[in-house]
Formats: sequence, structure tokens, C-alpha cells
Amino acid sequence: MKSKTSFQRVSIDGMRPLALTKKQIIAVLGSAKLVDRMLWATRYAGGRWLMIIREGRDLLVATESVEEAYARLVGGELPPLMPSERKPVESEVAV
Repeated sequence: MKSKTSFQRVSIDGMRPLALTKKQIIAVLGSAKLVDRMLWATRYAGGRWLMIIREGRDLLVATESVEEAYARLVGGELPPLMPSERKPVESEVAV
């Protein structure tokens, strides 16, 4: 039985790790800004893009969630922009 969404499996040195560091996620997805948006959405916007296993200096994210995030990207879905990337609303700019 085949799953509904097929996605690329992450493999590092021929093995599939259980968790990835932020540096490894960037290498897999190819964009630091995209990874930052996914992490921001997961932490603050309720966007559950990634499953964070451990926070702090040594951030670890479940490999399966990175694969699912990749499938969402291929399907055309994008994580929301971070607040620093949004253009200010005209009513807020009034001086």
C-alpha cells in the first residue's frame, strides 16, 4: 500500500538519521531563510512545519518532519513570512 504523499527521504552518508541539526536542514532544503521561516512558524504562528525535538544551542528537528515539510513545499505551500519580512501597513506608517 502506497502513502498518499510521496516525498524524498533524507540520507546522510548513506544512513537516515532520526534527527537533523539546523545546519543539516539548510543543506537538505537549500535555503537558510526558508528554514528560519519554518522554525518561526512552528514556534510562534502555530504552523507546525517542523517537529522540534530539542531547543537551544544544539537544535534538533525530527527528520520525518523535514521530509513532510519538503513535500508541502513541493505541493506549493509556503511558510508564512516572519514579522521582519512583512511590509508595514499604511495605517501604522502614518506619522
